[in-house]
Amino acid sequence: MARLRLAAVAAAVNGDLKPGGGPAVLAGGDAAGPGDRVVGGYSIDSRTLVAGDLFFAIVGPRIDGHDFVAAAVQKGAAAVVVARGGVAAWKEAPAVIRVADTTRALQDLGAHVRRRRPLRVIGITGSAGKTTAKEMTAAVLSTRFRTHRSEGNLNNMYGLPLALLRMDDASEAAVLEMGMSSKGEIARLAEIADPDVGVLLNVLRVHLEHFGGLDGIAAAKGELFAGMRQDAVAVYNGDDSRVAEIGRAFPGRSIPFGLTARGRDVTADEITPLGLAGTRFVLRRGEERTPVLLGLAGRHHVYNALAAAAAGYACGLDGEGIARGLQTVRPAPMRGVLHRRPDGVEILDDAYNSNPAAMERAIELLKEARPRGRRILASGDMLELGPYASRAHTRLGEQAARAAIDLLVAVGPLSRRAAEAARQGVREVVHFESSEAAAAWIAAAVLPGDLVLVKGSRGMKMERVVEALLGVRGAPGGGGTH
Repeated sequence: MARLRLAAVAAAVNGDLKPGGGPAVLAGGDAAGPGDRVVGGYSIDSRTLVAGDLFFAIVGPRIDGHDFVAAAVQKGAAAVVVARGGVAAWKEAPAVIRVADTTRALQDLGAHVRRRRPLRVIGITGSAGKTTAKEMTAAVLSTRFRTHRSEGNLNNMYGLPLALLRMDDASEAAVLEMGMSSKGEIARLAEIADPDVGVLLNVLRVHLEHFGGLDGIAAAKGELFAGMRQDAVAVYNGDDSRVAEIGRAFPGRSIPFGLTARGRDVTADEITPLGLAGTRFVLRRGEERTPVLLGLAGRHHVYNALAAAAAGYACGLDGEGIARGLQTVRPAPMRGVLHRRPDGVEILDDAYNSNPAAMERAIELLKEARPRGRRILASGDMLELGPYASRAHTRLGEQAARAAIDLLVAVGPLSRRAAEAARQGVREVVHFESSEAAAAWIAAAVLPGDLVLVKGSRGMKMERVVEALLGVRGAPGGGGTH
């Protein structure tokens, strides 16, 4: 956690620091003037604030953080950052930093922490695979550097600066996930993080309703490279034509990765799927060839591994160190975690999110699996696809029909089209409007030895199906942008 005096915070965010009328709450418990007070953490949510934290009253589209300043102070906030009212308005606060824009202040403070000492920063974006690539890259860099990674879904205009602020002062490298929901967001995140290595994974049919098409998504993702210094390194997927065009235009050093075309600096061969146990392949860069055992199922994870490897090479690692790091990676919650029940039922929890390309890969994985029982796909709606939504769900059903799936549980109004198309080849198809209804039905329907793959967009809450199958409540969830 970045330990900063309030005076340094106020200077970094161009704020006006004033002592408040409340008790001086310090991270260490000692009395001090407001400028010398050291904050112990950073919060934008009064519910999770810890005594000694600096609270930012973020004004969002639905919630105004100023409404929760009193709650933050009551829980022991060391100071509050506000955009309206003076000390008199927040007289219970130990100290008040008045700024023009609290969101901008949070971002500026994150940028300040990133630049105050030497640090290798890797920024990762793409339509899919960001979190997995982030975990892989962090595992690779951790073999040589003290490495910080953004936690959970801290990938947006609030989350990325919080990830920087929560970084230990001893960190030598930081791996940051960058998501977006509108044009210009990646540009701002790049400005805050100032990455030494930027990684662009792919451009897919995700959030089409916000960007109008793949070219719009590509332009928004390309803001990462456009915002990087010329002495930074651009790592990009050379097999994705839109990504490759963006990568080739970067004026500095670049490292393309991929599998299918020539000219890739980092590639893989001898790819051997090991079913649900993972994948084995040979990492290749020039004449260097390094065997890698990856504990994540699915050929698509080889691309994420190549992205992490290229970032590792950009930071001076060799193939052996990269392979050692990749071997330690395990799936993040709700992103391909395999659960095994005592009765032999297997649940592959990929419920965090979905899009057409990711669903296609999930169906391929299910087709390749060899369970003792049935192959079951529990598929929730793929959201934010705009006019492509109907066709995407019909195509999903057609893919399921060709994949020898025994049972499709389609969830949501859009998935009705998937169910209709799947009936041409899937042995049994059922449809439910909600994940709650699907969860109750599928928990009663599974048999020993069945394999159930659960996937859907975040808004569908498909983790409820996983919870029902495991007999638990409250599986990890969360929001996020992509």
